[in-house]
Amino acid sequence: MASHGNGNVSHAEHDLMHHSHAGRYVVVWGALLALTLATYLLAKIHIPGGFGIAVALVIATAKGALVALFFMHLWDQRGANRLVFVTSLVFVALLIGLTVADYATRFPLANPPGSEGALPASDYSPPPASRTH
Repeated sequence: MASHGNGNVSHAEHDLMHHSHAGRYVVVWGALLALTLATYLLAKIHIPGGFGIAVALVIATAKGALVALFFMHLWDQRGANRLVFVTSLVFVALLIGLTVADYATRFPLANPPGSEGALPASDYSPPPASRTH
């Protein structure tokens, strides 16, 4: 790679920096607004069975991807930056997945009494003291 100008910017990167991406930013901004509106409308609609949370997570993931790709300039970057970003996403997904798997497979006695998935809370009360005559 040939250095240009300040010494650590290649010619191809210099060309990318001089392109105006105003149109692309407007399109991404419109997509983010549409996804935000979709999230708002989803919150107003009751979707049974936890499907609403899955849809909301998909929308949030799409919004995060748009921000990372275009406003954090990962779309224009090559190699190591993309690899680091994808690797960090894999570790976050692994962390969340293992936490959810741990909670979903817990032995019922490990959960606090009265919580979801736990055994019912006992209504233990000591027996009244008996009087002997």
